[in-house]
This record gives sequence, C-alpha cells and structure tokens, in this order.
Amino acid sequence: MNEDVSKARCLLIIEDDKEVRNIFVEAFQAEGYYVLDAGNGEEAFDVMQRSLTRVDVILTDLRMPVMDGLEFAIKSRADKRYAGIPILLLSATPIRSSTENLAVFSSVLLKPCPLTSLISTVEAACAVAGSNGLN
Repeated sequence: MNEDVSKARCLLIIEDDKEVRNIFVEAFQAEGYYVLDAGNGEEAFDVMQRSLTRVDVILTDLRMPVMDGLEFAIKSRADKRYAGIPILLLSATPIRSSTENLAVFSSVLLKPCPLTSLISTVEAACAVAGSNGLN
C-alpha cells in the first residue's frame, strides 16, 4: 500500500476461508484501509498484540476453528486495550439473539452481504469510533 500507514484507517479482518479473506483484504485496501488479517480469533488477538498500528475496526466471521468470532469478541471486550474497538460480525450463521451475545458486536451482517453494504457499515463504525475519540 502506498499510503502513509499512520493516516490510513486500520481494519482487522478475521475469516477462516482464505479466499474470502483475500477478497475482503483487496476490497478494503482499494478503499484506502491499512488491513491486517487472521484466520481465527486466537490468531487475530495475537495480530493485534504484535501490531504497531492501532486497529480502528474489526470485521469477523462467527464460525471459525480454534477461537470463533463470539469468543474473540468477548475476549477483546474484556481487554481494556481493545474494549472500545468496534467489532462487526459478518456470518452466514445467525447468532443467537441473546442480549449478552449481541452486546459484544457493534453490527451484525448476514452473508451473503453486498460489498457496498459491508464497506458502508465499516465506514460508519470508523466514523462513530472517531467521534468517540477512539481513533
């Protein structure tokens, strides 16, 4: 990416399907994002800890091996370093609508989701995070 990383919004994409993840990475890089990616929640948590760039928003799948999207979101919300980062769930599997489960996600989108809707939802999450002083 040619842009100055310090000026780009940082998106972490968590998706176990590598082809889908690569499509998302390319689409968001084309939109000007600095993109980090991981194949499961455990890997994503490690990526956040190692990254020199603060993550502005997280896009995660629900069903993944090792650590799924819900477990990742709960772990992130419990860690004061990451508790304020918007976490967007994109999944083909509807999540049980308990208040506890839904409270950890800023938005929930069902696959298939048009790329334009996905991008606008991420943009909105970045705007809200920025207005709350999180960026």
